[in-house]
Amino acid sequence: MEKFITAVIDAGSSGTRLFLFDVQPGAYPIVKKIAEVEHSTMPNGEREDGINNFVHPLAPNLEAQVVPMIVWPLLNSIRPQLYSLGVEPSQVSVHLFATAGMRYSAKMFGVQAIEHFYDRIRHGINQAGFALGEVRTIDGQREEGVWTWINLNDLERDVFRTDASPLGIVEVGGSSAQLSFPVDTDYPHKESVQIVTINGRTFNLYCKSYMGLGQDDARKAMRIKLGEASACCFPKGFRAENDFGDVLDGVGQYRLSEDGRYHFSDCHAIYEQIIKDVVMNDPMPSVDEIKIDFVGTDAIFHATRYWMVEHNPIQLAAMLIDQSLSLDMFPGIESNEFIQAQAANATYVHALLFGEQGLFKNRHQQLLSALPGKSENKGTHLTWTRGYLLQKFAFAKPDLNCPQPVA
Repeated sequence: MEKFITAVIDAGSSGTRLFLFDVQPGAYPIVKKIAEVEHSTMPNGEREDGINNFVHPLAPNLEAQVVPMIVWPLLNSIRPQLYSLGVEPSQVSVHLFATAGMRYSAKMFGVQAIEHFYDRIRHGINQAGFALGEVRTIDGQREEGVWTWINLNDLERDVFRTDASPLGIVEVGGSSAQLSFPVDTDYPHKESVQIVTINGRTFNLYCKSYMGLGQDDARKAMRIKLGEASACCFPKGFRAENDFGDVLDGVGQYRLSEDGRYHFSDCHAIYEQIIKDVVMNDPMPSVDEIKIDFVGTDAIFHATRYWMVEHNPIQLAAMLIDQSLSLDMFPGIESNEFIQAQAANATYVHALLFGEQGLFKNRHQQLLSALPGKSENKGTHLTWTRGYLLQKFAFAKPDLNCPQPVA
């Protein structure tokens, strides 16, 4: 098959990104990112915070705005790139895949309401003159987690063309967390094992997604459980009046009622309880006997990179205890919502990794490092959207002379 251009929109729980790829199908497909687009604000000046915020079956005018506010601006941004390549929009299939935010919306409003919402988006893509691809919510385990693993292990270990050992992944997003790692054929949890075959290399991949274990959902749960006491998760001296707060299900906003007074043990304890509640009926697997190394991504990287411990994540607790007692360690906190949440989010990440329910509580060294999802010269490279295309366009017959990886 000849190569072609395709677009994949990652409709996440906290924002929407479009990736434009050059794809050449094969036993080992060549999937090269040629552009990515993300708009922090919408044409109306408001923050772009995910398509799920437009889902409201009783407000059709609001739902209809998802197209001019999010979808069309993304598509319009790639038109100059397509023109320079000599490619017509009608030649470009546009896929939109939604993740945890829309999974939650489906629980709130029902599958039929979500499908009607997606019909609006499908119509908008057609109106823009692009070829309509898939528009749907993807499964966190069988799809998002698997595609994340495929892309990362292709880029970091080149596992589909060599006999290199693969990595396991702990990915913490805004609403959910994904855990993926290869297992032996006799691994007991068959229901969570997917078979991945690319270029003749086959892996039995355990992949599990946990709704509610994303850093934003965990932080919101912390605010609900602690109420005024949530000040223990914010830096000492942080003024409550500057707190941006967290909006919960669009109906209420939780803000600090007293100034920050960070206390590691108190904050850590509530996150331990939140994790315990989420996994009570669906425990996280033990990775103690899994003889591979792991890496963390997304929120794990942001939590550790802030204090330069991404290559030794176990040091996170020491940094939190030492530095969250001084507001000087958080420059710009008065006006930056991400810095405001840094101590709370990092405490949660530590609890998830090394706490009582922690994945690596017995073998800290098994978590090698936290990897950045993007770089200055390449932009976003750790994206499941590329993993989707690698799996979709992989032929059955291995190619022993395939070229070197393309990031």
